[in-house]
Amino acid sequence: MTEAPSAPATPLRVAVVGASGYIGGEIVRLLLDHPRVEVIAVTSRDSAGKALDAIHPNLAGVDLVLAPLEAIGAAEVAFLALPNGEAMTRIDALAEGRRVIDASADFRLRDLAAYEATYGRPHAAPAWVNRFVYGLPELFGADIRAARYVAAPGCFATAATLALFPLVASGLLEEAFVNGVTGSSGAGSAPRATTHHPFRADALFAYEPFTHRHVPEIGQALERATGRPASFVFQPHSGPFIRGILVTAYARLSRTISSEALRALYVERYAAAPFIRLRDEPPNLKWVVGTNYCDLGLAVRGRAAVAWAAIDNVIKGGAGQAVQAFNLMSGLPETMGLTRRARNP
Repeated sequence: MTEAPSAPATPLRVAVVGASGYIGGEIVRLLLDHPRVEVIAVTSRDSAGKALDAIHPNLAGVDLVLAPLEAIGAAEVAFLALPNGEAMTRIDALAEGRRVIDASADFRLRDLAAYEATYGRPHAAPAWVNRFVYGLPELFGADIRAARYVAAPGCFATAATLALFPLVASGLLEEAFVNGVTGSSGAGSAPRATTHHPFRADALFAYEPFTHRHVPEIGQALERATGRPASFVFQPHSGPFIRGILVTAYARLSRTISSEALRALYVERYAAAPFIRLRDEPPNLKWVVGTNYCDLGLAVRGRAAVAWAAIDNVIKGGAGQAVQAFNLMSGLPETMGLTRRARNP
């Protein structure tokens, strides 16, 4: 890996590739308020030529026009917010002479066989896979600081990994059963039958038992960070709300532990993690939606423990985490441009 760059004296020229979707739009929104960034290009495959605020009305007054997908000019850094499977077909052109943060799943999994089994296609750019660093800052911050190419984690993978990591790292976890509930924005901006408002608005349902695409990602992250394989089952659910993920991990421990000792374990593991907040009660999505924070909660009785994690799936589980990685890669404060807190009410 290359040596981490020093903080730039002038704003970095940045492009967002695939800026018409939810993650791309949120990356642009965050970068527009970032004090060390100049957004010089926003691109789209299907909406080139349209004003950015025609696609994202919340960005009204921003004088940017969507360019053709690979028209990123002199960008020093490219954020890729493309559908899964597309970044890897364009990576040679998009990464030439610049650093890259990819928000898709294309470069998260190191095992090519696991990638093919999970996503149903062979990897189109296998030579690039090991050039990317997995971009979960709370576990791999040092690697991200030295990286040129970062694969931003998936939303469920972020929440589940952060909930389980201290238990795995300490050798306490025997097995975990992890439930996750996500809002409809996790399905992306293109409507489908199960994301149509009349179907989704008052529905709560489970899907993809044992086979969700983030399962191998969670396992890989935990084992790479701790050197220990993690035994867990993950069951996702779709909830009747727009943004946010709440994960509940039911853990069987290798030994009994007090509430105070369990909390101390999490405090120690996340002492240098500015976006982790350990609460005294189970977390509420209301306090994290719109932010880059991950709220954790804990409970324990004997050898049974519960760990909760709440995040905004589009920010900490997507755009904000990508910007967090960008800050580390650029020698900037990790929290720069990301400290906005949730609204109340």
